[in-house]
Amino acid sequence: MGEELTIAVREQTGVDAGRVHQLGLGRHVIGRDPAAAIQLRSTDVSRQHALLEVAIDAITITDLGSKNGIHLKRKQGATRLPGTTRVGDGAVIDVGGIELLIVHPGAQVEGALNRFGEATITRVIGDGARGGRGAAVLVPLLLTAMFAGLIGVLLWLG
Repeated sequence: MGEELTIAVREQTGVDAGRVHQLGLGRHVIGRDPAAAIQLRSTDVSRQHALLEVAIDAITITDLGSKNGIHLKRKQGATRLPGTTRVGDGAVIDVGGIELLIVHPGAQVEGALNRFGEATITRVIGDGARGGRGAAVLVPLLLTAMFAGLIGVLLWLG
C-alpha cells in the first residue's frame, strides 16, 4: 500500500487560529460563504474570495475578484498575488487578514527542483514489497524489446 499524501490549509491567525482544513485533489473555494470548502470568519474575507486548485505536486491560488486580494507573506513583507499563482509547501497566504499555512509535502520536491534549476522528475510508485521496481522496470524493458524487434523487421524487409 502507498503512503497517503496529506494536503491541508491551517489557519494561523483569526478567530479560528489552529483550525486545519484537509484538502483532496481538485478545486476548493476560500471565503465566508457557508458552502466554501475553506470557510473563514472575517468581514474582510469575501463570500468567494479565492480558489485553491490542488494537484499531486502543487497548489495554485486565484483571487476571485475580492476587494482585499490575496497576499503571499515573506520575511521581506507581503506581496499581492496577481492572477493565478503557484504556491508551495510552507507558504503563508493572507486572505482578508487571516494567514493560511499551506501544507503540501508533494510540492516540496517541485520547489527544490525549481530552486536548483531542474525541470523534471520521475516518480516511481509501486508496492514496498518489491522496492517499487515491478512495473517500473518491466515496462521500459518491454518497450525497448518491441522497438528493437520492429527495427529488425524493417531492416530485414528493407
